[in-house]
Amino acid sequence: MGRRVMGLYAALVVLFGGMLCRLYALSGGGLLASAANTQSAFLLEVDRTRGIIYDRDLEPLVGTHSRTVAAVQPSPEANTALAEAVNEYGYPLEFDPAASRPYLLELGEARVFAPNVEMFTLQDRYAQNQLAPHIVGYLAPEGDRGAAGIELAYDEALQQYDGSLSLRYTLDASGQALRTGELPQVVRENYQDPGGVVLTLDAEIQRAAQTAMEGVEKGAAVVMDVHTGDLVAVVSVPAYDANHLAESLHDPNSPFVNRAFSPYNVGSTFKLVTAAAALENGYGRNTPYTCLGAIDVDGQIFHCHWRIGHGELDLKKAVEVSCNPFFIHLGLETGGKTIVSLAREIGFSKAADFGGGLTTQSGTLPTDNELKDPAAVANLSFGQGSLTATPVQIAQMLSTVANGGYAVTPRLVEGFTEDGETIRSHTPSYAPNQVISKRTSDILRECLVSNMEEGSGIKAKPLYGTAGGKTASAQTGLYRDPEQEESEIVHAWFAGYYPAEQPQYAITVLVEGGESGSDTAGPIFRRIADAIHLLQMK
Repeated sequence: MGRRVMGLYAALVVLFGGMLCRLYALSGGGLLASAANTQSAFLLEVDRTRGIIYDRDLEPLVGTHSRTVAAVQPSPEANTALAEAVNEYGYPLEFDPAASRPYLLELGEARVFAPNVEMFTLQDRYAQNQLAPHIVGYLAPEGDRGAAGIELAYDEALQQYDGSLSLRYTLDASGQALRTGELPQVVRENYQDPGGVVLTLDAEIQRAAQTAMEGVEKGAAVVMDVHTGDLVAVVSVPAYDANHLAESLHDPNSPFVNRAFSPYNVGSTFKLVTAAAALENGYGRNTPYTCLGAIDVDGQIFHCHWRIGHGELDLKKAVEVSCNPFFIHLGLETGGKTIVSLAREIGFSKAADFGGGLTTQSGTLPTDNELKDPAAVANLSFGQGSLTATPVQIAQMLSTVANGGYAVTPRLVEGFTEDGETIRSHTPSYAPNQVISKRTSDILRECLVSNMEEGSGIKAKPLYGTAGGKTASAQTGLYRDPEQEESEIVHAWFAGYYPAEQPQYAITVLVEGGESGSDTAGPIFRRIADAIHLLQMK
């Protein structure tokens, strides 16, 4: 009986032991199978894309520069082909002959056709000579969010169209390819979606304006539609390289500053506001004034740049020769508050808001308290003193003169697109507000055309057609050498419109420290105007 019990007990022990081993084997096998499964799928990310930033004609402003990369699945054949490419193209390819898993390789100009090497043409977000870099902006180092410009202001809209391109490889548990030569699976997730943001910029005019500004160390140029306030081109120099931001961080010329949106002393361009305010308040266009080379304002002497005086002159002649005493007299007759009120209606001292926190700076106008001093009114009358304005605001001023007297609101974003072919919706636009009469506009236009033909603006005269414009050499009160008065930094301006007969564009050019608006900024205006003409003839 005892033997039977012991036999039964032993049989049960063996049975249960076998069952436990079987369960362990099944469980362990499942884990191993799961692990093998996990290790066999390897995803190599080749590229990531983001919503596109377009110009007004739906021409992309980003993703215009391409480069070639290779997805390399390590194998003797791939390594041999890459080594041969090094010899053929004469520069090193940083491939890794000891790699075990697939990897990406920049090819440059090289082309490699071999098993286990897949080539892709990718679009860099920014080109080396990026159009409108200060407007487009740039991404944060991680590359997944905007950090400046439109990239930041419309980051959420652009992220809607994020996409990726990846390759899925089948590898064994050690990371080696299961079947050499087998093509990886291409995985596209919303890759290169055409949706994005549409700007008012014109890529061709932007390119022409950037070319015209080449050689300028620091400055800005703005092209504005005189009827709508749409910004057609915005240039700020120097520009940063969005692909190598670190190189610009310590540049003393501050390439990250958008000078087109920054305030400056504006000088004689502001004489147009003084003249407009005077004409609107009854001043006669032919009323004579005698310039003796200086004017006394409550004991403070303001000199004319022509020290012997211009003699008798009217408004048209005063614009041509840019006579300071004439405009000081005009300003004192009109009143500082009247001039400031008109300037504010045109857009001075107001920041332009383009949405998403992207704005220009506001600039400054003298306060009522300041204007109690006749000398402050005198300074304001010819664009000096506490007055500052952005190149965008000067373009607004020229638009008002050119379009019949209507103040325009600057606009930069046209709307959005989902397919890259149609504009889905528009951002708000504001109806122009008439702030000066057509009569005043016509008189000023006549003065500006005459200035271009016979006056200080002659070096800005386009080769094709006619234009109207005004020079300025704006004193800043800043000196390169504080001990030398003649070392004062003087900004060069030219602001005008084109063409003269049927104005389409206001063009403002600023050259920091350029001294003479006529000699330095005027020729740049001419190059931009001529380029616009040639583009329209295409």
